[in-house]
Amino acid sequence: SFRKFLFEMNERFADPGMVCDILVWAWVQDVAGEIPYAGVVDLDNGNFLNDFGLGDNLNADLESIKDYVNIRCRGATLECYANKDIAEGDELLGDYSDFVSYYSWTSMGL
Repeated sequence: SFRKFLFEMNERFADPGMVCDILVWAWVQDVAGEIPYAGVVDLDNGNFLNDFGLGDNLNADLESIKDYVNIRCRGATLECYANKDIAEGDELLGDYSDFVSYYSWTSMGL
């Protein structure tokens, strides 16, 4: 379980901040297969992708995404691609709702 994972990370790392980082960077994702959801944490270069901020705000102007988001991701496999040219120094912006299941923590018992 995700809770056991966090406790185990707390035991293995001398830096107590590591568990906080994991908790902050974790999300629930709908996955294809035998389990409906998985707790995911990205501790590699993928955490350089920032959220445009649309999230699950259904009142947001969906056309405005095209102006700001330069990275899109496809579902459970997190296959990400640039949807427009990215210049050196540009912030990497995605729409986390491409892969995050916002209200699914309760489905995982959390």
